[in-house]
Amino acid sequence: MRIREIIAEQRRLLSSGNRAERFAAALLIPGVLAKRLRLLDDRQIAQLLEDEVCANMGFVAPELTICTEAADRLRRPRRFALRSRPRKISQHEGEHLLHAEAALYRARIPHLLLPFQKNKFASNVYLVPCLPEAEDCLFREGFRKTLRSPSLLVDGETGRPIRVVEHRT
Repeated sequence: MRIREIIAEQRRLLSSGNRAERFAAALLIPGVLAKRLRLLDDRQIAQLLEDEVCANMGFVAPELTICTEAADRLRRPRRFALRSRPRKISQHEGEHLLHAEAALYRARIPHLLLPFQKNKFASNVYLVPCLPEAEDCLFREGFRKTLRSPSLLVDGETGRPIRVVEHRT
């Protein structure tokens, strides 16, 4: 059976007058559906969200807005795919710093790259007034935490680290 057929069958059985059919629809079919869904890529999941979930919600329900946003996000190209090995140092050596700086600037978060040096790309430490706010901003831009240190974030595009430190004035 195709995924849409499984969904239709589950809906049909859920509205059945037979208890055994409702039981199967509630407990057995979700497992079959989940296995099939794991085989789909993000774009296919996004299409299912739009066609099967969003289409069955009220147009003023907050769930519809959430579902639509999730479907749109799943369709976007991934900027922060994990790399299995680090990139070689190249002409784009400071690209991760520029990504962080641009994200913080757009979010209007004051920041300072430390220690201030003639070679801007010699350091990777950003001083910010509010660490949680800066981390949220950077996470939205594709940075992710590492296991090595709570203040170390890795750029999803380049795989290069930056360190974010809070300093209140």
